Amino acid sequence: MKEKIGNCTKCGSDNLLKNGHTSNGKQQYFCKDCGAHRILEHEKDYSEERKGEIIRTYLERASLRGLERIFHVSRNTVSGWLKKNNRKTCLRLKKLLSR
Repeated sequence: MKEKIGNCTKCGSDNLLKNGHTSNGKQQYFCKDCGAHRILEHEKDYSEERKGEIIRTYLERASLRGLERIFHVSRNTVSGWLKKNNRKTCLRLKKLLSR
């Protein structure tokens, strides 16, 4: 019996073949139907509560490198959160800090 790998993220087909690894070691797949080369693993998602905890710690003057060591989250991820949602983050943090 053939093991089901997953579905193509482009066309939704389950007609996939393993197709080597990327430069950072993740398994790559080839879709026989649409010809796409994709990685099926999704990026790590952080809950809003976890993001709030990390950003609150940052606002309490912890360095980005310190956050990286403590929470095992990339400093690029944290700076992306701060840049992307600066206004939303500030409003959300006021709510979180007022608790």
